[in-house]
Amino acid sequence: MISSRQTPEAAQASTAAAQTYGPESPVGQRPAKVGASMEQVGLDMLESADRCRRLLA
Repeated sequence: MISSRQTPEAAQASTAAAQTYGPESPVGQRPAKVGASMEQVGLDMLESADRCRRLLA
C-alpha cells in the first residue's frame, strides 16, 4: 500500500515507462493503464481524506 503522496509519483513512473516502450505497443499499454488507474486512485484518496476531515472537524 502506498500513500496518497506517493501515488502520483508511481503513476508518473508508470506513464514514463509507457512512453519509453510506446503507448501503442503491447509492452507500453499495461503501464499506461496502470498509470491512469493509479492517478484516479490517488485523486479518490485525496477526496476521501477531505471528506473525513470535514466529518471530524
